[in-house]
Amino acid sequence: MENMQDIRRHYRFSSLDEKNLEELAAILLPYEDQLAEDFYAYLLENPQTAAYFTTEAAVAKRKHTIKTWLRDLFTADYDHRYLLRLQRIGKIHVKIGLNGHYVNAAMNFIRTFCVSHLVAGVQDASRRQDLLETMDKVLDISLDVMTSSYREAELKNVFISHRAELWLVRWAERLLHGLNLVLMVGLVLMAAAVAGLLVSDILYALRETLETGIIRALGSLLVLWMMIELLHTQVEHLRGGVFRVQVFVELALVAFIRKLFVAAIDEKDAITFALLIGGLLVLGIVFYLTAKVEPRSRS
Repeated sequence: MENMQDIRRHYRFSSLDEKNLEELAAILLPYEDQLAEDFYAYLLENPQTAAYFTTEAAVAKRKHTIKTWLRDLFTADYDHRYLLRLQRIGKIHVKIGLNGHYVNAAMNFIRTFCVSHLVAGVQDASRRQDLLETMDKVLDISLDVMTSSYREAELKNVFISHRAELWLVRWAERLLHGLNLVLMVGLVLMAAAVAGLLVSDILYALRETLETGIIRALGSLLVLWMMIELLHTQVEHLRGGVFRVQVFVELALVAFIRKLFVAAIDEKDAITFALLIGGLLVLGIVFYLTAKVEPRSRS
């Protein structure tokens, strides 16, 4: 935010403007009560601004503040203390959640009100033009400071929430990456365990029943193949690839197929077979649906 000295210089606010303020005060301040009434009626026209005036106390306070602001506009010393008062107004607007659009619209209403009474009160065209220029300057200065402080207060709120959001996202990403690494380690250990199971089934085929061992080894081989596929998917995901649900459905299908192999060897009853086949059918339908919406690709 600029200081008041810089603001005065940017708007070319001169000693002549200070003298003009005295005449503007004499012309316009007698209408402060009328401005308060008209301004309140104007605020009631819009549901967004009318919502702030549900009690008589709120109405009385609003009328008092607009009259105080008008007196400051034409009688205050344009120094640092006046700058702070205007900044406080902008911050209050942010605090109550008023959209900045309504501040600008309200200033347009006040400008129109002041111009109409100034034109009616000053007959000399040259003098009226000088007073209008000064009035425009002070109204613009007031709006400039209020909206600037308004914007700074909004940016401060956004900045704080943005920093908190960045902090949460950063730690969530770290946690997610750590969990993915844990999952990777778990998959490697499970793949090693399945490889051990495959070796055990092969040894069983060589030492015991060849037919039973081969069927078991075939089921273990299918599971190991799917574990490799799952590991590949996880590696691609860690590298930024798309997470694929389809591979988990495939793993479940292979597990059911192996279960059918084992059930055939152990000569399970018909109900068990029916349940396994039913589960396999359901998984097949799920696999078909996921394959349609999630085309399989391998980079």
